[in-house]
Amino acid sequence: MKQISFCLFFVLLFTACGSEEQSAPVADADRAGEVAVRSIVITDSIGVELGDPDYLFGSIEAVDHTTSGNILVLDRPACSVVEYTPEGEFVQRMGRSGSGPGEFLNPLAMTRLSDERVAIFDLNNGGLFTYLPDGIYEGKTPVLYNEPILFLSPSIENSFIGTINSWDFVDEELVVTASVARFGLDSEEPLTVYWENAFTWDFQDISILLKGSYFARTWTSDRRGNVFVAPRSPDEYIINGFTAQGEPTITIELDIDPVEKTADEIADEAYFWNRRAESMGSTGPFNYQPDENRWMVHSMGIDSEERLWVRRGTEETPTFDVFDIEGNYLFKVELDGVGGPRGLFWEIKVDEFGILAYSLDPEDGYQKLYILELR
Repeated sequence: MKQISFCLFFVLLFTACGSEEQSAPVADADRAGEVAVRSIVITDSIGVELGDPDYLFGSIEAVDHTTSGNILVLDRPACSVVEYTPEGEFVQRMGRSGSGPGEFLNPLAMTRLSDERVAIFDLNNGGLFTYLPDGIYEGKTPVLYNEPILFLSPSIENSFIGTINSWDFVDEELVVTASVARFGLDSEEPLTVYWENAFTWDFQDISILLKGSYFARTWTSDRRGNVFVAPRSPDEYIINGFTAQGEPTITIELDIDPVEKTADEIADEAYFWNRRAESMGSTGPFNYQPDENRWMVHSMGIDSEERLWVRRGTEETPTFDVFDIEGNYLFKVELDGVGGPRGLFWEIKVDEFGILAYSLDPEDGYQKLYILELR
């Protein structure tokens, strides 16, 4: 299926500078109501409104950890990845704005590979850039000028997982095929496909594109080979687990009540995404319309004990259901001190080296990276 760059809207929106299922354990909804509730608390932050440029963030696009516990932050307007110690001290900066080797124009995604190299995807400069742990630029592979591979997460043997769209014309209709798949560093073709969705799109309704592809699924993975994929659905809480090679492992389901958005919440969400697109230079149409109900599953992460953290999209206060690798419900986690509608705009990253967070709509007008701890 031929790939082309129909993703211009999405690029501008986010700035410029397998197998049959086997029987599996299912989480018990009654058990979910009995587990202990634990807290994650903010212990420190990185970021200033004015001052040292090494601590100024234009727009945080992705975060990750190195194996030493250092923190990586992809700042899209700054066209660089900035590294900090766990205590928040500046270490180094990878990349800068430009079209030369190791320079970025529109970095959209970042992850750390299993051998410590840092991989950054820049559509405008045509591919996946890799940096060595000491910050030295290594090269660009694969070369991709058409569709971006977005929302990267690490997997085994220096592979990574992301989403990509392809398209074709069928009976004079544009058919978009969205995939969540695992990729190697040397090829744009997927090694493993975990989810795929084909739908028609007429270029006039951005809601169809976003809901059918970029917002349709959330997933997480780790360097040990665990992969989990879930629909961002307003009425279904279900997570499917896989090996890196695509073999089904578990299915987790919870029966939780749907939560209807208020009229103000729908209006605010539509305004946020449409104005963000407009401010980035998109030519529109600016017609994104959110679902009437909140997503059941917002996002996921895997911690150092191979516990799966599933964030409920139904809650204003960031709230996680935590399962073990066999799908048993362990406990619930809530973020202290964050609530109300602004809590819906917090992004929280859980991986084997810690918990990081930032707000897409910061109350004080500038972004900070928050370091969190489970209590």
